[in-house]
Amino acid sequence: SIHPPSFRSARGRCQRASELLGSARLAGPVVPTHMPTHKKKGTPRAPDPAEASPMLAEQEIGAAPVPAASSTPPAHAVEPFTPSAEHEDAPAASGTKPKRGYLEIERDDSTLLHVNTGSGVGTSPLWVIAANNVVYMAAPLSLPATMAACGWTWGTLILGYSILCTYHSGVLLGDVIVDRPHLDSYPKLLGETFAVLTDWYADGFVKPDMMRRVGSELAVALQFLAYFFDSTAQILYCAQYFDQLLPGSPVCQHQWLLIVWLLSVPLMQAPNFGESRASVVVALLCLFLNVATFLGEVLAYKPWNCEPGPVYEQPPAGTIFVGFTAFAYAFGGHGMYPEEVREMKDPKEWPRVMHWTYGICVTMYILCGYLGYWAYGTAARANLNSNFPPNALNVASIIVQLVVTYYCIYVTSLVMLLHVEEHAFSIDPRISCGQTTMRTAAVRFVFRTLFVGMQVLLCWMIVGYSGDILLSIQSLSGAVGMTALTYILPFVMHWVLMPQLVQTRRMRSWYVLNIVLGVIIMVGGTVSGLSDMIEVLFGGDADEELSCHLEYMYAPQSPCDSCYVSGLPEKYYSLPFGARNETCDAYFDDDLRRLR
Repeated sequence: SIHPPSFRSARGRCQRASELLGSARLAGPVVPTHMPTHKKKGTPRAPDPAEASPMLAEQEIGAAPVPAASSTPPAHAVEPFTPSAEHEDAPAASGTKPKRGYLEIERDDSTLLHVNTGSGVGTSPLWVIAANNVVYMAAPLSLPATMAACGWTWGTLILGYSILCTYHSGVLLGDVIVDRPHLDSYPKLLGETFAVLTDWYADGFVKPDMMRRVGSELAVALQFLAYFFDSTAQILYCAQYFDQLLPGSPVCQHQWLLIVWLLSVPLMQAPNFGESRASVVVALLCLFLNVATFLGEVLAYKPWNCEPGPVYEQPPAGTIFVGFTAFAYAFGGHGMYPEEVREMKDPKEWPRVMHWTYGICVTMYILCGYLGYWAYGTAARANLNSNFPPNALNVASIIVQLVVTYYCIYVTSLVMLLHVEEHAFSIDPRISCGQTTMRTAAVRFVFRTLFVGMQVLLCWMIVGYSGDILLSIQSLSGAVGMTALTYILPFVMHWVLMPQLVQTRRMRSWYVLNIVLGVIIMVGGTVSGLSDMIEVLFGGDADEELSCHLEYMYAPQSPCDSCYVSGLPEKYYSLPFGARNETCDAYFDDDLRRLR
């Protein structure tokens, strides 16, 4: 009686709601009208407690205990609600627009162009996800140039640290997604992390929903920067490989870029990772063949015995930053891990995916990185085929590389494409080719073709300059996006979303070390990468003409002379008779005739 009427009425409504809730627990589940139902069975989907109340789940507060059912329900019990056709077909309230970010988790699937009407569980088997990981992550022939940018000591330290740190961060990402399956993308993970941090430290000052959206948009920006530059590097690789295969062709590198754009259009129409299983098998086999050709090329010619031989110089600090971010590029597949876990048949098998991924990639990295750096020293380039002599083995290696990089144009951009298509065009990322309508196919065709066209335009602006522009692009991709997605954010998100597992001082120190070191490398690598690219583009002679064809760096244009001794046929004639052949004799005879 002492409370104002408004407070009394509010208190009465709360008491009545509590009574109804308790009686509903006794009588049966109360199904809200907006809860989606399975079309085949006609039964409501069971609500996810963590999805419905994420903040309560954070504090490990479960639902109230359900009392034992009584044969005689109380007088105030309510009958369980059974959805009728009228309720199921009732349209959503007009004028309501769901917020972006966290509320996307409980999106209305009726607004999508296509909906997977199954259980929501992915269909991709373990081997498909592991193969996609290996094909995307593995860049074994770029490791010699990465080692050259760091030197023996720093290269060894950074490689060892990157293996430990990135393997752990990949496992942590899988743990978080398995624990919270509704956070099935990197934007949702980072958005929820920002919301929880806001609830901890800024409750009442900043709205968690607003910070949830900020975190989601930040993740999208980092993914875009990382994968946009990465896919740009793959396009440039393809153009250079075509130019190396046809060095006497009138088609220059700029024209090859347009051809690569046209050739990539059909592959870009594959909807998602699960639909690419046939392509990934071919790309994986080509990757293994490429490592085999590298071993054959290096062991056959032994460039460390050449005169002049390879040089091993200690690079400056700025170059080491570029090398560190190039290592981040080599280990930077984490940005698409949440989407891959979402598509797995059994997400709990994600640790096995990590075992296979790192078991294969680390073996190739150690073998190619150290052997390639020993063979070519500081002359090693990101496109290592330009270090090989243009012989038949190199041609085979280029063909194999071309197939792998052609597939990587697709798989590198896929995460970003799926996110934009889902939120800008309302296309469900889980649909298969058989569920695609003409409208969906048309939207996907136009958007993905223009997306690759933007990357081709960037390559057009930078191709033909002297210097290793490929290494600069890879380093910039590793610095601006992959360092954050791989070295920093997985530890932050795991610490915030699963704090009960980060309790010991040793574990927290390890997390802090990775976060702080990742921020330093991200900032320093971005500055070094941008300055390196600016120097390549604008630091040379203003009158320098752009090169039509790719120039070889270490080996000459002759299959008869594996070392850098072109124009010196006397060295060839001084070789033992068994090391000479008629083809090379004729080549050097013509060379001597021209010299005379």
